[in-house]
Formats: sequence, structure tokens, C-alpha cells
Amino acid sequence: MNLKSFLRRFFWFVNFRTMLKLTIWWMRTRRNRVLFIFEGREYTYGETYKQASIYANFFLTERKKLVDAGKLGKHDRLALGVYMENTPEYVFASLAAGLGNSVLFAINTGFRGETLAKVIDQAKVAFLVVNGNSADEIKKVAGEITVIGEKDILCVGSDEEIKKTGYRSLARAVADASEKVPGRYRVPVDNFSPVIVIYTSGTTGMPKGVPCTHIKLVGAGFVVQNAVKLTRKDRGYISMPLFHSNAWYIGILPQLIAGGSFVLKRKFSASAFEKDMLEFGVTFLNYVGQPLHYIIDALEKKYGSGDAIEKALASDPRNRFRVAYGNGASVIDRKNLKRYLGMEHIFEIYGSTEAVITTANRPGDPIESVGMAPKDVLILNEEGKECPPGIVDASGKLTNYDEAVGEICRRVGTDNLRFDGYFDNKGATSQKFRNGMYHSGDLGHVRIVKGKRYLYFNGRTDDWIRKDGENFSAENVLHFAQEIPGVDIAVAYGAPCAVADEHVMVTVQLRKNCAFNPEDAHAWLLRQQKEGGMDPKWMPDYIRIIDHFPVTDTQKIMVRPYKKDYFNIEKNPDMKVFYRERGGSTYHPLTMDKFLEIKDGFKKNGREAFLV
Repeated sequence: MNLKSFLRRFFWFVNFRTMLKLTIWWMRTRRNRVLFIFEGREYTYGETYKQASIYANFFLTERKKLVDAGKLGKHDRLALGVYMENTPEYVFASLAAGLGNSVLFAINTGFRGETLAKVIDQAKVAFLVVNGNSADEIKKVAGEITVIGEKDILCVGSDEEIKKTGYRSLARAVADASEKVPGRYRVPVDNFSPVIVIYTSGTTGMPKGVPCTHIKLVGAGFVVQNAVKLTRKDRGYISMPLFHSNAWYIGILPQLIAGGSFVLKRKFSASAFEKDMLEFGVTFLNYVGQPLHYIIDALEKKYGSGDAIEKALASDPRNRFRVAYGNGASVIDRKNLKRYLGMEHIFEIYGSTEAVITTANRPGDPIESVGMAPKDVLILNEEGKECPPGIVDASGKLTNYDEAVGEICRRVGTDNLRFDGYFDNKGATSQKFRNGMYHSGDLGHVRIVKGKRYLYFNGRTDDWIRKDGENFSAENVLHFAQEIPGVDIAVAYGAPCAVADEHVMVTVQLRKNCAFNPEDAHAWLLRQQKEGGMDPKWMPDYIRIIDHFPVTDTQKIMVRPYKKDYFNIEKNPDMKVFYRERGGSTYHPLTMDKFLEIKDGFKKNGREAFLV
């Protein structure tokens, strides 16, 4: 008997449905206790469970219709799609999927056009839940969706909003399914079956669906709840979209397990955070991407300095904020927010929706790390051999970068409890699992600190920059680029070179009321080479200045548009780009004459296509 079979047989109760029922049973004497707050309206544990149960019965009603019509097998689970921003209905539907053993496909609201239609068809949803905003995007691709028709699309919102869409009201459809469905139409719960399927962002190729199983959701919830020491007194702040695993693994599930509560926001707003934190007594924040940076920026704009923020908020009796948990925050942002708000700790993690490799920076860990590396997590080079540990000098520079940095992988057996593979995508799954290893697609290295193995994140494998015959991560460039005087946010990537390999290019957003000084920037970067551990190869060859970075719904910076444009001012004359000559003493504005000169070099070497 393998481990999965053992868990199925003897721990069949370890599932999302049982956890929900036990939570409500535990809270039975406090059914009026608040579970979450949305736009000023409080939703209690009792009310939420009742609504989730009604939704679950509706899903079972729809399943009964399909089974009776021969369109769904007796053992097949109902698939439903949700394509909308955060709302209470999203919470009810997701919990209902666990209670009624349906599968909810949480579709990224950033998906558009052909991608959106293909994801819906691949999921084979029986119906789709939208709201007014997302309904417009569905209408644009309605002719390309084959698995559902207009009658299968249900809308959330006011009567007026729903009327505009022309779709059915979800609230009315749920209310009409008042008759309880016979038990024979229920599918037995398997704790390794998915409750929610969450899609990757799809930066390359089609988005991939990641099944979030009963045992994964419950396990992640317990891990975070225990790490953060959440109790019934804690209140979370969930502004990350519910189509993202961060909102579930780190946000809702830990609070449910602790018997706590949370504030639910339609979307993240840095300007609203301070008011919400103080008004609602927020103690805990889950994040992914740049929210911490944006919160800091909003506070600094309001108070003028970090000292003023600390004086105003760290000792404010209304401030109960104590801990954050997420990934994508810089070391400096974590240090600043912790000081400004008087926090206990910020758990910066390394992980993904697949959740095969997950670590967290705990109190006492080196702040640049993402926590201790599990024994079965290895760093492999391009030949599949294990990399040696990283070695740093007195300045903190990694002295053996080429040998130490490789792909973050994990040994896996036949029983993959965390992740079996992508939904209906064997090709993508086989790319992840090779030679007994799970390949993350991320770069990192291990350092031995006080006898312990710590994991350090060095970027994505597609973030390699190749210059002068050597590969290095864009994260190394970014570390210094974001500290250039006047810079607020930066991204780094490779740009085409007329000779071979690539140039180093960064795109930066400046702080308010700051101007880019090319001489100061150049002098500062040279100083980092001498004093700060910066490799000369990491020196940006091109610096592009923009007003504001666009971000995804998960608050991740959209880099692809800038990678596509590079420094081609002929194609985009409005670009503001600075360049440096090798051995020069400053950066210069890239003029059209200079660009055409550079372009001529590409022509001479037969590399003009790289500029397109």
C-alpha cells in the first residue's frame, strides 16, 4: 500500500468539506461571530456556511440535470467557472465546491480573447459565474466558447447591472434550487481530488491549470496558521484576487482554521490600506508581488518620511498589525514596513501554485534568504549535476555565482502528495517532472549559514541575461538598478546586441518629483562595482524611463511589453532611453541618429531581425 492509498483509507476525513464542517461545529456557540467584512457589510460564520450550503445544493441540482440527461457520468464531478473580481459570492461558491464536491475553476480576470475562450473550453464548465465588468469580456468571445451557451452564464450584481449583461442572475438561480438533491447524486470525496483549479499567468504558451486538492488546501492552511500563530483574535486583509492561490493558501484557509476573520477587498488599493488597517483592526496581510512597496510609497507620500510614519503609526493604539506572509517583496521594503508599522515579522516565502517546493523566511533566518532549504531540494546546473553551495565575500557578493546558481529542483517519488500534474496537460506536466526531479523553472542557490542550508532566489530561468559569453540572472542587475538615485521601481532584462549575446537593459519608474540624472546614475553604479559587490557585466547598457509600470491583477509588474520594445525608438519614438558607451563616464539620451547608427551595426552583422 503506497502513501496515497494509506491516506485515502485511514485519513479519508482530511478534506476541505470536513474541515469546513468542523470549523462551523467548533464555532457553533459563536455562529454570529464575524468571518469576513466586505464593503462595510459583515458576514458571520453561520451566514457564510448557510450560503455556501445553498450554493452547494444549487451545484448538485445542476449536476442532477446533467446526469439525468446523460451529459455527465455518475462518477463525474460538476465543473463550474468563476471569472470575476473578489465578491462574497466568490467566497460562497468556492466554499460550496468543497461542501458539494464540485470543482471550481478560478479563471484569471486578466485572461482575454482566445486565451479566455480556450481556458473555459478546456475546463468543460457546466456554467460560468461573472459580474458586470467581466461579462463584457465574455461577450467578446462568446462565439469562440463551445462548452456553454448564454443560458449557462450567471451574473453577480444589482438587478440593473445584471439586466445590462443580459445574463441570468446567480442569486435567483440559487434561490430556485431550493429542493434538496437525493444523496445518490453526490460523488464521494477523495482528499486528493481538486476543489479549486487555479491557472498560471500564462507568460509562455497557454495558461496551465493547477489542481488545488482537499489535502493541499487543508495542509497549506494549517502550515500558515501554525507559522504565523493565528488565533480567533486575528483579522486578515485579503486584497489579492481569489483566482490566485495566495488568497487561499495564505489568506482564507489559515483564518478559517484559526477561527479568525478577514477583510475582503475587490482589489488591492495601497491608498486604502492604512484606513482599513486602523478601522478594522487588521493584524495579518497576505501578499504577492509589489503590494508592500506600494503601501510604503503611499505612506511616505502622506507622512513625508519614514520617521514620521513610525511616529504616527507604530505606537498608534488602533494599530494591531503584526505580521505579513507572501512573496515578491524586496529586502528593503520588508525592513521599512516592519519598522514603520512596528511589526513582528514578514514571512517572505518561495513557492508557487503547484506548491511542490515551499520555504519561508522565519524569524532569525538571514533576511536575504527565503528560508531553510529542505533536504530533498537541490540546485542543479544545465548538465543536471548538483551545484556547490554559494560563497560570499565580506561585501556580500556571491563569489562563485557561475558554479553555485542553478535551477531549483526537488526529488519526488511516485507518491506526489503536493502536485500530480497540470489539469488536462500531460505535456506541461512531463516538462516539470523529469528524471525523478520536479523542475521549478526558477534559479537559486544554497548557502550554508551557521551549519544550516538556506535557499536564495535568483530569478526565473527565462530571466537569464547572456553577455560576453556568460549567463547571469536579471535579479542581480535588478538588485542594484532599483537603488539608482531617484528610482522607485525597476525591472531588468536582456536586450539585443549587434555583435553577439545581449546588452543589459533596465526600465525604471522614478519617484515622485524626481528627475533622472544620467551622470549621477552612472557614478553610483560605478561605485557599486568598487564597493558594493556589483559585477561590471551587470552594468546597464540602456536605461529606459517610464511614468508608471502597468501591473497584473496580482500586482506583478508586466515586463513583457518592455522586453518586446527594447530600445527601438524608431518603432516607438515616445520612448525615453539613455545609453552608455563602453568605457564612457555617463549615460546619454538615445537620439534617432544614434539609434540608426546602432541599427546599421545590426545590419552589417546580419542581426537586424533582433530589433524587430
